[in-house]
Amino acid sequence: AKIESRSWSQRYGEAPRENTVTFIWSAVVSIFALGGLLGSISGNPVKAMIWNNAINVVALGTMVASKSANYFEMILLSRFFFGFTSGLGGSLHILYLGESSPKKIRGMVTLTVATFKAVGKMTGQIAGLSEILGREDWWNILLGVPAFFSIIQMVTLPFFPEAPRYLLIEKGNTEQCKKALQCLWGPGDYKLEIEEMLVEQAAQKGERSKTLLELLRDQSVRWQLLTMFVLNAAIQFGGISVFSFSIFQEAGISIDKIRYVTLGLGVSEILTNFTCVSSTVHQNIKNIFALSLFDCVYTVCRGGSSHFGALGKI
Repeated sequence: AKIESRSWSQRYGEAPRENTVTFIWSAVVSIFALGGLLGSISGNPVKAMIWNNAINVVALGTMVASKSANYFEMILLSRFFFGFTSGLGGSLHILYLGESSPKKIRGMVTLTVATFKAVGKMTGQIAGLSEILGREDWWNILLGVPAFFSIIQMVTLPFFPEAPRYLLIEKGNTEQCKKALQCLWGPGDYKLEIEEMLVEQAAQKGERSKTLLELLRDQSVRWQLLTMFVLNAAIQFGGISVFSFSIFQEAGISIDKIRYVTLGLGVSEILTNFTCVSSTVHQNIKNIFALSLFDCVYTVCRGGSSHFGALGKI
């Protein structure tokens, strides 16, 4: 929080109050989620992914420059950009892989978004260790780590074709669709797959894409949306990511060792994702989904009781 204190003191001639610093850092953390919300309702594959990564590079430059410029507003702007690209990138990941993968494994492939998110979080935990980038002098580089992966994507993504279903259904380009299928799936004529896409194209003729508000008002998908909302809310209210530090501290683990113990959470999350992906291939999806819902509700109840119990001791 030193940059906020320096910037505030230089601008107003006095040190900021503790609650002011807390408010600024709360804004730095929460504005990422606001950017993610706006980014998640935008999107259109490969070209959008390239521009998405370009925004990440701009965010990196803003974050690195914020230290020398001594403006905490630059951190807020950079975090908003990173949040926006994360939300947009998550949507594009599902769209591109879902429209590019073979029908038999499409569900399994789209689930990989959760695995990559878990890998991303663990990468951030590793980068944040004091032996690597978790030092006071390198905080601006640490917060800009996501952009380094964006640079790699900007170099490699131009070699990937647009999603075959997008090329045929949205653009109506059968030849480009066939070339994209051959590039992604290997040699073949793929007549059956193209015919299925043409049937889908004919079914969608005359229909336009729904806006977010129209989707929320659509009664035919209301239960699906409600189910997804409950699942995601249960995960967030579980609080294991937020309260893991205090949980480990109460367990008697020294503060300087907790950061290493939390890496175990990252590893277990990745393993869980791999297990769930493989389970959906071999097991009944409805049973797995019901079990997941029960587990989320149980987590909320248990987490809520433990948090309220802790508040009662204060």
